[in-house]
Amino acid sequence: MRTGAPDLDDVEELIAADVDGFLQSVALAGAQVRAVAEAQREGLLEPLTELRPRSVVIVCAGSGAAAPAAALVIAAVSARVDVPIVCAPALPGWIGPLDVVVIAGDDAGDVVLADAAARSLRRRAEVVVAAPIEGPLREALGGNGIDLSPRIGVDPRFRLPGFVAALLTVFVSLAQVRFTGRVPEVAELADALDGEAGANHPRNESFHNRAKALAARLDGRPVLWVGDTPATAVIAAHAARMLVSVAGVIGAVAEIGDAVRVVREWSERTGAAPDDVIFYDPELDGPAPDGPPRVMAATTVSREWYLRRRLDGIGDLDVLTGDGSDTTEQAAVSAMSHDDAPGDAPGDLLSLLLLTLRIEMAAVYLRLIRN
Repeated sequence: MRTGAPDLDDVEELIAADVDGFLQSVALAGAQVRAVAEAQREGLLEPLTELRPRSVVIVCAGSGAAAPAAALVIAAVSARVDVPIVCAPALPGWIGPLDVVVIAGDDAGDVVLADAAARSLRRRAEVVVAAPIEGPLREALGGNGIDLSPRIGVDPRFRLPGFVAALLTVFVSLAQVRFTGRVPEVAELADALDGEAGANHPRNESFHNRAKALAARLDGRPVLWVGDTPATAVIAAHAARMLVSVAGVIGAVAEIGDAVRVVREWSERTGAAPDDVIFYDPELDGPAPDGPPRVMAATTVSREWYLRRRLDGIGDLDVLTGDGSDTTEQAAVSAMSHDDAPGDAPGDLLSLLLLTLRIEMAAVYLRLIRN
């Protein structure tokens, strides 16, 4: 019988505390992506291969994971694909036969999505559906459209990888449109996500489990999330949202300059350095002082060295990447030899999705130890 919240390495208690099945749901990120790869293998996207569209319009639900997924994909691919991309909360009035419209969301009863599907079909646009095809949306489609609806049942809060895979597959399938840069295979994304979920399994101790280690860092301190590019800013915002939604942990999203300013003003106000809080010992130093917020910075390995230089002076700083095998020095060498280091690229999606899954699993672990 449980007498309190489990700790992060108490496997049986963690599993017993997971009455909502969040551990299993969040670990299905790879399965979501693999389902999209299977749809691609089945040839469902063949109608896109002969098209050279005027635009790709993504109509996203106002809430849920579809909008951040669209923002992430657009940040990564928009500079590399020779077709205009529009992301809108409702269907623009200028849609016509030369456009591809992607309907993305979790709620088949969303009248905005149903209206977008119906009007797109009336105007003979090519329609791709990355939403449950049932209810009003099914009626609006009338059996038309390319079906990329979710095949794996997970909590809607954990659907970002599936939406990213669906949107990426749409752009990859436009064979008549030039797409430069290395684009990860959807099956490759699925395998990597499965590996990340396995590495963060509850039976792996915190020392070897990055999600548990991140959860421990996030517990008990105010957190500022930052990113150094549009794509990593999406990850930072998604992290803050997931921690509130899943674990009830309140954090904030900030610009890098604002995070540096907050820490500097705290030091000026208190006369203490950020490092003083890191080495604080309650047995020796008495009651804990109010420290500056912990800064969690999302980036990629190729940009890690540069980001650390920009955040120099922040003592309580975690720089998070989707790959932890490179040292800071190796990352600097990688960055200097990487032509795309200053901005986002399609190849970044692999590491960013791994980081997203790690953060989501950390949020689940925080939920279990705080309840």
